[in-house]
Amino acid sequence: MEMRRQLTALRSQHSDNLAIASLLNRFLVKIAFLSEPTDPKHEQYVRSEFAQTLKKVEAITSRKPTAKRPAPTKPSK
Repeated sequence: MEMRRQLTALRSQHSDNLAIASLLNRFLVKIAFLSEPTDPKHEQYVRSEFAQTLKKVEAITSRKPTAKRPAPTKPSK
């Protein structure tokens, strides 16, 4: 499914933003076991959910400051 590739690429692009990565991960889990929609209503539903997720990503990226992952620390010896 092309949508999964787009979501994965978008997640990689925003991997430093926890809010976006989490949102995209949740959506990927929702569609993980779906096959290609055969019913037009089902296809419309999935596309609608995808569009809503992209709008949420846009909303998050337009806000300042972003919730970024903390820099990894080296373990103390």
